[in-house]
Amino acid sequence: MPPFSPTGPADRDRDPEPWDPPRPWWRGRLGLAALVVVLALLGSGLYALLQPPGTGCASGVARRGADHTCVGLTDGSFVFTPDLAQVSALVRAEDQQVLAAAARPGGAPWVSVVYLLPMVPGEGGTSTADSIRHELEGAFTAVWAANHTHSYGDSPQIRLLLANSGGSDPQRTYALGQIEAQRSAQHIVAVAGLGTSTAATRASILRLTQEDIAAFGSVITADDLADIPGLVRVAPPNADEAAAAAAYLAKDHPGAKVLLVEDRKAGDLYSSSLADQFRGSYPAGQLVQQPMEYDSSKSDVSTYFTKQMANVCLDDPDVVFFAGRGVDLPRFLAPLSQRFCAQKTLTVISGDDASQVEQSAGIDEVKSALRLGNIKLLYTGLAHPDAWTLRPQSYSPTAIAPFQSGGEFTTAFPHESLADGQAIMGHDAVLTAVSAIRAAASGGSDQVSGQDVVQMLTTLYGAGAVPGASGLISLDSHGNPVNKAIPIVELSPDGQVRTVAVSSRTGNPPDGHP
Repeated sequence: MPPFSPTGPADRDRDPEPWDPPRPWWRGRLGLAALVVVLALLGSGLYALLQPPGTGCASGVARRGADHTCVGLTDGSFVFTPDLAQVSALVRAEDQQVLAAAARPGGAPWVSVVYLLPMVPGEGGTSTADSIRHELEGAFTAVWAANHTHSYGDSPQIRLLLANSGGSDPQRTYALGQIEAQRSAQHIVAVAGLGTSTAATRASILRLTQEDIAAFGSVITADDLADIPGLVRVAPPNADEAAAAAAYLAKDHPGAKVLLVEDRKAGDLYSSSLADQFRGSYPAGQLVQQPMEYDSSKSDVSTYFTKQMANVCLDDPDVVFFAGRGVDLPRFLAPLSQRFCAQKTLTVISGDDASQVEQSAGIDEVKSALRLGNIKLLYTGLAHPDAWTLRPQSYSPTAIAPFQSGGEFTTAFPHESLADGQAIMGHDAVLTAVSAIRAAASGGSDQVSGQDVVQMLTTLYGAGAVPGASGLISLDSHGNPVNKAIPIVELSPDGQVRTVAVSSRTGNPPDGHP
């Protein structure tokens, strides 16, 4: 049988006809158009792969800086980090409730307070994710109390806006620009929080206050930040922290020989002023003549401290005053625990930024150093709940109620800790802003401006002082609280934090009511 063929016998004898290939799909107008679309899609995809992320994050929020972090201003509808999702949702709901109430016939007027700080912990930053979250939770608690209780007046109602200032100049510039751009539409009259004591924070404060927006610092303590018109702070300045530490040492460690350890990092106003103020507060004859100076912005900090331990033993201090950031304490305490003279107990006392170490990545190293190195670690806290029972007369029952059983803070955030003091300080910064805002509205005007709030700042003293959860906030002419209560806090080798004393600039803090 012949092999299968699709042609008949006669066809096999003919010469095959030339093969005419089909016309390419891309020829002709329709094909050419399709080809253009395909190439455009491929090109746009390649362009997208090669381009940085889009700059838009949400209304009022955009990516800025080398790390493309979302910075700017939101009412809580945009969440800067998943860690802030709960508090952002609560802020958003409260803001919407204020707007809904204002829209009803005879509704109450409202203004906005912006809570500004870097909300994403970054390289070289000194705040932890926990401390940032705690501050915002405290700020929300103060706004809730202002709007839903009669303890702090009635009008205007307060909306809270959240502003992430990031960690670089382009990020801060964008965030501040959004505050200014939305000032009228959002009725912004004050900014609270502000971050930590750095040169960048100072620049942000100056820009805001020059626009007649009142500024309320929560945890800024550097003395270089005094005397800025329009700025007040609820935290005691470093001069007071240093004096409180000196008063505590005079009482509990009389005649103690003290070695000063000082961070010389440029632009860190906290560390430099803390060292200067302690040097001026403690008897010169009881200070080790040569301080230990380091620069946390440079490399080999731990190596430097290791090399210095022989000198620590030769100087033989009873106490070390650490004028540096809490994030650097592990790099100091680990070598200190291995000094050859560890048979002698050594007390290390620092400023309020040491509260950050409890939540830092180095906490296990710190606990080990305290346990193995015969070291006692103390710091001058800005707030701590133990102080409320250790010296109750220095604190207002109304102010601390939200943080106690059944209060708004403990109800909304039942698993959060108050040990770092950040929630309490965030609360008091916003509470002080509310006091100034409602004082400005007491003349009967429904329209309160930032300039009106600035005018009221100098009334917050004496009978007009603010009873805060961190103590009485009676402001002097420089914008600083006078003789503010300062808890002396101990971090023990097991990681527990407790207040061992309540001090102040004079050593005797005032009562909690004006």
